[in-house]
Amino acid sequence: MKNYLATSAALALISGAASAGGIDRSGQGVNILFEEGTYLQLSYSYVSPDVNGSPNTGGLPLGASTNVAQSYSYGSFGYKQKLTERLDVAIIIDQPFGAHILYADGPFSSAGILPYNARAEIDSHAITGLLQYNFDGGFSVHGGFRALTVSGVIDSGDGNLDADSDYNFGGVLGVAYEKPDIALRVALTYSTAVDVDFSSTQALLLNGFTVTYPDFTVEFPESINLDFQTGIAKNTLLFGSVRWVGWGGFNLSTPDATQGNTEWVNFDDDTVSYEIGIGRRINDKLSLAVTLGFEEPGNRPSSTALAPTTGSTSVGIGGTYQVSEAVSISGGLRYIRPGDQYVAVGGPVGDINFNDISAIAAGLRIGVSF
Repeated sequence: MKNYLATSAALALISGAASAGGIDRSGQGVNILFEEGTYLQLSYSYVSPDVNGSPNTGGLPLGASTNVAQSYSYGSFGYKQKLTERLDVAIIIDQPFGAHILYADGPFSSAGILPYNARAEIDSHAITGLLQYNFDGGFSVHGGFRALTVSGVIDSGDGNLDADSDYNFGGVLGVAYEKPDIALRVALTYSTAVDVDFSSTQALLLNGFTVTYPDFTVEFPESINLDFQTGIAKNTLLFGSVRWVGWGGFNLSTPDATQGNTEWVNFDDDTVSYEIGIGRRINDKLSLAVTLGFEEPGNRPSSTALAPTTGSTSVGIGGTYQVSEAVSISGGLRYIRPGDQYVAVGGPVGDINFNDISAIAAGLRIGVSF
């Protein structure tokens, strides 16, 4: 059963990569805690979205915006070690948040109503340290810390913002129940919000001068992950997850002596995403899995040009090949249909309608047991 459990993990690696709300990326999973013994994994994901917008009927042709969402990739590293019969430790390094948006045409570009192409390039890195204590009867608790650093550049109608942070800290706490003879596991994990302190340089479009502010704070949201799996027949596993993230009210604003606060990013909606899948062990070496995913759509219109889609549906396939007793290679592909959205521009341009949107995500994971 070990290798098709790895298949479900490989699909989880790309489950929300191109469709998660806000600027979610990795999903902040902790499933490495449930690997046997000492275990190391390396993961890589690549996402290629196709997000194009067109103006409302009667609006100027200037309203069109093509290839708004840029392709991107990210990686992660995880290591888990068994310290005692009851105590395990794990470290995870990943990129939980990010945005890669570019308006190369339409009103948010140098060809439209702005003197430059609007864009958002946001990257993050997180280090998560976890301990798990195993009780009798299949119950366990896990918890630890998450250190988060974020950097990025935003060009918008307000001007230019270039900001970065040192590491700031939050907490992780969870419980789990396992029954190995039927491959049953249910795990609930809560991650606290993290207040990230930024230093920045900003050039405001209206007054044309550059201001450096030593410190402003953005609260990156809390989240809850529910992961489950159970055997439903010989060599067959049912697995899934539910993830809630408190993106509603997420706000990136900076102080400005002449205009008050300048609001760069604002999200209206929390996000809830669901996934269900079936894994099947074909033989001692090969396992396969399929998944379906759904994320609830938020409000329309979008409150920010950073979010030209809302909600999603997806289907994924994946597999794990057990190269040896110690080494496995897992991979997956996912086809995503993000939900339609529109961004209000105003004036003769009207709204930009984003529809007929799609994305392809691919992931690869190498796991080594010691």
